[in-house]
Amino acid sequence: MAAPADVDLSPYAAFVIAAGAFFGPHAAQYVSAYALVLIGWFCGLMFGLWRRSPEARMPVWAYALFTLTAAIGVTVPAAELLQPYTPLPASALLFPVSAAIPAVPDKWGAIVAWAAQVLKTARGSRP
Repeated sequence: MAAPADVDLSPYAAFVIAAGAFFGPHAAQYVSAYALVLIGWFCGLMFGLWRRSPEARMPVWAYALFTLTAAIGVTVPAAELLQPYTPLPASALLFPVSAAIPAVPDKWGAIVAWAAQVLKTARGSRP
């Protein structure tokens, strides 16, 4: 008996199938990627708004618009940058990366400062 075919059961593959049924095979990979990014952004936004302090200076609508713009523009490049460091393909990182962008409200300054310190340390430690 032959081994069963390897079936991709990732969320990206499910969205490709659904988008292919609605939009056709040529647009399916693009529509499914953006649908996955938008759903991840919305889930992260709900979590981020729940964790956000009521005294935050940015209004909710501005925070949602800012994080949506960031999620659409940053998710795919960030997933491609993270892919070599994980055993997952870049398409599997679309949802977690897009959800992480709005999920950490008022913490991005600390995250950027930490990343800059790590880069400084890495550059300083090289001969």
